[in-house]
Amino acid sequence: SHFCSSCSTAPAIAMAMLDGSEGRDGDCGTRFTCFGEAMLRFMPDPSDTGTERNTSRWLKGAGGAELNITVALAQLGWGERARWVSVVPVGLMGDELLELVGKAYPDGSGKGNLRLVRREPGDLGIYQVWPARHQIWYQRSHSIFGLMDPDWFSVTFWKEVLSSAVAQTGGETEPPHVLHLTGITPLVSLKARQAWSQALQAAREVREGRGRIVVTLDLNHRPALGTWEDLWAIVQPQVDALDLLVLSVGDLTKLGSVLTIPEVAAVTAIDRSEGIKGAPSLDDAVKTSIAALQARLGHKAAIAVTCKCRDASEGPGTSPKQLRWSVVCLQDGTVVSTFSSAVTQRVREEIGGGDSWLSGLIDGLVGARATAAAAPKWTKEMWQAAMNRGDLLAALKQTEVGDFSSTEKGELDRSVALHSEGRLGVVQ
Repeated sequence: SHFCSSCSTAPAIAMAMLDGSEGRDGDCGTRFTCFGEAMLRFMPDPSDTGTERNTSRWLKGAGGAELNITVALAQLGWGERARWVSVVPVGLMGDELLELVGKAYPDGSGKGNLRLVRREPGDLGIYQVWPARHQIWYQRSHSIFGLMDPDWFSVTFWKEVLSSAVAQTGGETEPPHVLHLTGITPLVSLKARQAWSQALQAAREVREGRGRIVVTLDLNHRPALGTWEDLWAIVQPQVDALDLLVLSVGDLTKLGSVLTIPEVAAVTAIDRSEGIKGAPSLDDAVKTSIAALQARLGHKAAIAVTCKCRDASEGPGTSPKQLRWSVVCLQDGTVVSTFSSAVTQRVREEIGGGDSWLSGLIDGLVGARATAAAAPKWTKEMWQAAMNRGDLLAALKQTEVGDFSSTEKGELDRSVALHSEGRLGVVQ
């Protein structure tokens, strides 16, 4: 078999139904599956004194936008129900990546989470981060993920994966299965784009067959992979397959330009140098713009925008203070904002906040029986609570270095309770 040897020996085994015994109390059995590339990450060691003449010390980790969410959900009690689909090279570099990734899961191995990872001969992508310079550099053009055979992830493969469900008793509603994708994958290569498209086609067919599926897509444009216009040309025909499209403020302004939406000009006009003082104006502008975008796209899916306003650093070695909140325009045009309960944070790590926000949102929307049963017709109140959960998880994640969130359900629940009472303070 070409699938991860430490896990399943064949896709059919990976599709085995669970008996509902795994996971935390109150779990509804929702499954989460994502598809994307992961790479080794290198960052200068902050404790390096520079005394070595010919060498420097770097911290090594692993990460990938889609993978990050499976780790976050597993930490929140989803266990093996959060799975990552990908291809990783055979050999020492691939082994190293999977070992680092496996340690990030609660069981220390990620055996069940990684059982759909395929191993093939090839190279592994890497990226390097320079936090002090606010720079990041990717080397991935010859990775095996980009050079994959799309038939490895055919429509048939995806339908088997997405149709698998947790066995239910007592006439309960079958829990939904969440498919998560990003706009990174279709720009990696034409082959990766085909596999990505096949996942969406399978989701459509599962839904047509009355299977319960929720599809989320984080646009997550990476300029090094292609233009924003190229990405939108790929994504726009797929919007009707989605339940949620996630954008940054930058994505919102780009869409406003491409689709000629006048309301978005208000977002562009915001003076971001005002920092947190400009947050109310940004919230108003985003709410107006996202409603106009929803109307232009035809009310096909909910649209989310994650918002941040940051003050200048207060001095060397001081993490900047930031206000974080989110805005969602539901499919019917209702706009929901968490600005009134925005989270104040100090940012230690720039990477992973958006992935953690979506992890918290997904946990809030489908991680409990009541909300999962409502999917995808969640109430405004359900959205508000889930968005608050995402805001807080993102802030907690950005207090730790690395791509992965290690926040457990109990810590997040306590933070949500304290925040609702106005007693949380600055997350730092």
